[in-house]
Amino acid sequence: MKDRPAPMEQDLDPILSALAHDVAPGVLGGFMEGVWERVGDMSARRDGAMRSMLFAGLFAVGLGAGALTVQAPVYAQEPAYPLFSDARLSPAALLHVD
Repeated sequence: MKDRPAPMEQDLDPILSALAHDVAPGVLGGFMEGVWERVGDMSARRDGAMRSMLFAGLFAVGLGAGALTVQAPVYAQEPAYPLFSDARLSPAALLHVD
């Protein structure tokens, strides 16, 4: 039982021998260019999605602010302050000047 190597060692031995002899794996010539092209495409899609989300957010905020703004009519009139509109609070009344 101890003469037979463990299954892990059976898989590991060919890998280690290949690494020891510097056997280069077969990689196509345009592989790295394809990888960087793919990375660029993924980055462009992510940037486009981010821009779309920002636009949608700003649009929703603008639409909500515009829709929730009350368009009450405005009339040109003097402001009325009920607390101070009484004649007894005028300076002449307070100083008892006739």
